[in-house]
Formats: sequence, structure tokens, C-alpha cells
Amino acid sequence: MTSLIALACTPAFADTSATVSGYALANDGATLVVMSDLDSPGDVKTHALGAPLKAIAWRPVTGELLGFADGMIARIDPMTGEMTDLKASFADDTMIGGGKTVAFDFNNKIDAVRAVTSTGDNLVYFPEGFGDNDERAGSVRRFTSLAYAEDDRMADATPMVFANAYTNAINGKTASETFQYALDAETDALVSLANNAGTLQTVAMITVDGAKVDLAPMGGFDIVSRSEGDNTGFAILQLEGAQTAGLYEIDLDTGAATMKADLGMGGITGFAASLGS
Repeated sequence: MTSLIALACTPAFADTSATVSGYALANDGATLVVMSDLDSPGDVKTHALGAPLKAIAWRPVTGELLGFADGMIARIDPMTGEMTDLKASFADDTMIGGGKTVAFDFNNKIDAVRAVTSTGDNLVYFPEGFGDNDERAGSVRRFTSLAYAEDDRMADATPMVFANAYTNAINGKTASETFQYALDAETDALVSLANNAGTLQTVAMITVDGAKVDLAPMGGFDIVSRSEGDNTGFAILQLEGAQTAGLYEIDLDTGAATMKADLGMGGITGFAASLGS
């Protein structure tokens, strides 16, 4: 099924030479929403998925959209919503169960994708062909649960991470280095996430028009990169008590969120962005 949803627009993104596309999950992960150009939000296409997904991520190295569900990693055709099960093997301790928001994004240095949840789970999917005869290829494995560093100002908080994103998402290749950010609905902060160690450090509070906000644990976050070191953060955020979510640009130094469009719908549970060639 394909339909159109109108977006209410505010001023467009700054002019660039490449189009940034966006992908989101709606209807409890059963619908893929495709925004062909985040620079000029307008009508968008939606596709019913063959099975509900908890999260999605764009894989820059191969130019593919991947989805995560308990017990399945799938490749998704963004033109049709058709899903292909990649037959990943899940270790016994990697099933996360229901009632959790999942953040999902590729580590652009090693081309493996990290899934973390609002209750602190920390998983990685190593795609088929990962590394040189690496035994982890094709598997999902668990690492250290998320927690704030002892010296962080949020050290006593129990994190509720609902979105993550890595820098230097370069089309067609791995990056020489990358850095992982995340969004925490418990502390309402932009944080760093130390990969397998699971350690969180506060970068900045999320603000809109200079005011702190109360984030709901839904939406998503991604970073597009025109070159290494040239990174722009995009997020779909829904504030507590709001009926609809918005599309925002996120300043990765200050946490300032600039709203670009009211999406006219709420309950979005995943987001990914890709830079056109």
C-alpha cells in the first residue's frame, strides 16, 4: 500500500549540492515513511512492511536500508517497502523483548550496526562478510549495558536512550574514524556513547529556541556527512504531551534543535537519513 502524508513546512535547510533523504517507522513499526528530500519537506510516500520493525538504519558503505526486529535483521527496499531477511544469528542473550525503544545506527569505521535500547541493552550486528574471516560475521552479539560515567553530571540517572548516530557516514566506504552520539529521554540530553563499553557522557542539553525540552522516548536521530568532519545531525523528536513529532536539525556541539517541519503525526519509532550522490 502506498499513500501520501502532507507535511507542514517551516523554512528549508540550507542549500547544498546533494539531497538528503529520510526514512521513518510509524504505526508501531508496521509502516515505512519515505521523505525523498529533507531540504524541502512536502508529500511523502508510505509503504506497509511485511513485518513490524523496531528500528531502521542506513548503511553508507553499501547504500542499503536495514531494519531490526527481535530475531531478524532485514534489508528494506525504500521504493517498495519489500523486506529481505538477512538470516542473522542471534546469540541467546540478544532478544530484547517488547516495550522498549531501539536506537540503531552503523559504526562507519567498521561497518557494523549498533542497537541500543531505552532500558540499556547494547547489541551489535556484524554483517555477512564482516572482517577477514571474522567469526562474528552474520551474528548479533551483546555488549556492556549503557550507564553514565561516574564523573558525569548525570551519573545518578538511569538512561533512556532512544536514538543514536555515528559521524562520518561517507557514501561507498568506511571512515578513518567515527564518533557515536545518542539522545536520552531521561536526561533530555545529547550524549556520547562509548561503543562496546556502553559508557555515556553528557554533551549538552537538547534545547528548542533556547529553552530546555522534555523529550518523549520516540523518534530517531541520524547524521549525514558530505566529507569526513562535515557532519549534520537530523532528528525526529516528539516532546512529552505533544500529539505530533517534528523534523529537526541538531547542533552536535550545543544540542540546539532547530525545527524544520511539523510532521503532522506522532508515534514515530525509528529514523534514518541518507545523502544522495
